[in-house]
Amino acid sequence: MRRQRRLVAAAAIALAFAIGVVPVAAGDRTFKATRPFVVEKQTGVVRMPTEQEVKVVVETLSTLAARPENLAETSAQDGTVTVDLAGGFGGVVLARPGENGTWETLCVFSLDEGAAFLGLVEVKE
Repeated sequence: MRRQRRLVAAAAIALAFAIGVVPVAAGDRTFKATRPFVVEKQTGVVRMPTEQEVKVVVETLSTLAARPENLAETSAQDGTVTVDLAGGFGGVVLARPGENGTWETLCVFSLDEGAAFLGLVEVKE
């Protein structure tokens, strides 16, 4: 049980960096955090992340949730068609601290879904 909590906490810490005070750009879009999300390893205290932490997670989520375009199809003689997904279309499991020391998880398939779950809002200029 303790090992499982540590693994969940480690995953949450890595993904929790997506919430920040400073707006962070993803491509031509800019995001900012609306809630604290990073869990300090030593104390277990939930805090707002640094600008660098926000940048890393937004970029990572953008990459992991990317959907390749113009995928090549291969037709077999029996009529089946195979498509190489080029590493795209997999879900990304996110975790965030919930109330009373619990964790909430969600599998997302886009930057927008991940941002909504993590509390990121797009900044319109």
